[in-house]
Amino acid sequence: MERRHGPSSSPNLGFSAPSSNQPGPSSPRNRLSTSIPIPSRSSGSFSSQSGLGLSYSDEHHLEDKRPLTKKPSANSLGFGTTQPRKQGMASLGALLRSRWRHGRARLLVIGVTLALAGWWYFSQEQISVRIGRVEGGEPQMKAAEQKDTRKTLSSPQHDRIPVPPPKPRPIGGKLPPTTLGETNAAPDVKVVDVDVWPSRKSSAPTKPTAEERFLIYSPHSGYHNQRISLENAFTLAFILKRTLVLPPVWLGHAIPYVQFDKLQRRLQTATKDGLERCKEIGEGGSDDPIPRECTGYFDWTQVHWDFLVDLSPARELVKTLDCWNLTNPWFEENLALRPFSSGGKPADAASPDIFYLKDATMYQYRMYDSPEDEEPLAKFENRLDLKKLTDESDSFKAVHVGTLFGTSRLHVQDEENFNARSTFRESMVFRNSLLDEITNEIRDRLGGPTSYYGLHLRVGDGIFQKNAGENMAGVWTTLCVTKMKLEQSLCDEMEAASKERKLLRRAVEGDGSTSSTHDMTQAPKPSSSTSSSGEAPSPTLKLRKRGNSRPQREGAYHHAPLPPVPPIRTRQDSPLDKSLSCRRPLHTDPRYLAFNTPLFIATDSKVPAIDRNIALFFDAFPCTFIISDFSSTSNLNTRVVEGLTRLAGLRNADDNVPLAQFLYPQLDAQIAAYGRALVGTPQSTYSRFAVDVLHQVYHGWDIVERG
Repeated sequence: MERRHGPSSSPNLGFSAPSSNQPGPSSPRNRLSTSIPIPSRSSGSFSSQSGLGLSYSDEHHLEDKRPLTKKPSANSLGFGTTQPRKQGMASLGALLRSRWRHGRARLLVIGVTLALAGWWYFSQEQISVRIGRVEGGEPQMKAAEQKDTRKTLSSPQHDRIPVPPPKPRPIGGKLPPTTLGETNAAPDVKVVDVDVWPSRKSSAPTKPTAEERFLIYSPHSGYHNQRISLENAFTLAFILKRTLVLPPVWLGHAIPYVQFDKLQRRLQTATKDGLERCKEIGEGGSDDPIPRECTGYFDWTQVHWDFLVDLSPARELVKTLDCWNLTNPWFEENLALRPFSSGGKPADAASPDIFYLKDATMYQYRMYDSPEDEEPLAKFENRLDLKKLTDESDSFKAVHVGTLFGTSRLHVQDEENFNARSTFRESMVFRNSLLDEITNEIRDRLGGPTSYYGLHLRVGDGIFQKNAGENMAGVWTTLCVTKMKLEQSLCDEMEAASKERKLLRRAVEGDGSTSSTHDMTQAPKPSSSTSSSGEAPSPTLKLRKRGNSRPQREGAYHHAPLPPVPPIRTRQDSPLDKSLSCRRPLHTDPRYLAFNTPLFIATDSKVPAIDRNIALFFDAFPCTFIISDFSSTSNLNTRVVEGLTRLAGLRNADDNVPLAQFLYPQLDAQIAAYGRALVGTPQSTYSRFAVDVLHQVYHGWDIVERG
């Protein structure tokens, strides 16, 4: 195996978007100066003029400046002659056109037209002002008035339209937006600065011994891609018998995958060092513009893994070394390495004590712990036997690999390695005291872990938004047929009825309405092979199953069944807490009583209650809840979950970045995973983790292994 050189310490901005080589649009001045062909009146040919002013050809110019002709005589009009009347009318038209050009009639008509246009414009302005006052809102300001809203306008016209004061920055104690979605007025939020690296106070860093060996890897992308990389990093460190250099978690702004050296340079500069002045902007109280270097400062942050999960079981198998600085000088000092050298090229800086395994693509290497393993590479490009890697890197102080993302990247067959990987994956279950407190309260108010169903639906962006229709059809079939054990024909009837209600809502109330005039207690009309709209039912999404390293453990799929859900005919039969109310009346038809079971939806949809992609679930289940239902009082909830208010005030003590915006998705998944059954979105690593790990661990079952 070839030993490769290492990353550079070139000071590029790791979070800057890649520059584009495409030229920008030309300016209006350049566009006007382009030669424009103009037809000539006399010859019909085109003449080219350039510059900011455009003129006709010479023939046209002379024609416009010809002297006025004499007044035509009566004979020219055709009166008193033997010429036909038609010719006389033509001569009259020629005269009128001449006077239209050069007489006062043209100026008169233009003046009248402008007067009418002005009257119409100001009448519309007055109508808009009246409408704005009737609806309780402020009238719209003119574009000229919006240039500086801080100045006082004293003209009579402006006195009638109040100018809103400048929007102040949030004062101390107020945070950038971290709303849950559709909520009423929430209680006041108290800001609490939290330590996102608790372990740094409980243990002092230790110097490495001469015999200690390390494993370094390059994290990237979103949270769950980083989680998968960490699981593989723990497993690889366990097999290679090395200490794992543990980087922090990037939340928010993601570092995308790029080739090894470029990714390492981005990680080296992914820091807020030198931006301490930006931290104070979060305190508010200033009208000064935000400095350019602080743009995006509050869009991302870093926290230690211990803030989100419990790595204690993993650390019993693999020693870790916390690393918040992925630069070459940090590696030299904390790993006791010989100095990096670049040979005159900073981009090729490398240490003689590091064995580099560089990748040019995300799926370049698939790793095998057994030389006899003949599992195909699948989407990966090259096979890497870990025994060979161990032998070639044994003399090096550290091994630096690139990306470790990919559930199936490590194909382990050795039982000891397989069990260790299971431990590492179970260690990724969310363990945060505040999130656990909120989860337990909402879970219990929904009736407990065996009393409601959970869905983890991704429809908000990217490929999930594009494939939302097909994905949600598959989720519906899995929930209704596989999990609830209902007949396919019954599920099809409910789906067809939801489509009818959707059409009715569009026709009666418009696209944005959340209510329905259809009686939800009525049984849906039976459907045939097509829905009422003439569309065939969406097929269930078929996914290709990967080959796993070893058979699943018995407890992953075969375990004691959960107690059945008792029939729910009235609100008194429902397991819901008395503080909660259903969105619609319960089903009364005996065939549809199963849909009266509470349903919790964890989703990235911006407006879940009116999102057409998931409207089927709200239509079918009268008692459907989302996380924002618990953040304020409403007709659905009479008691606010106090923990949600505290969560909204959490702030990273290191950089003053509010944390709630990054923690709501995790909280959402935890609540859904406690349901008696959980269905996720196909091809989502987040959903797969919730279904295979969270749901299994919360119910005391073995996790489902992938890869």
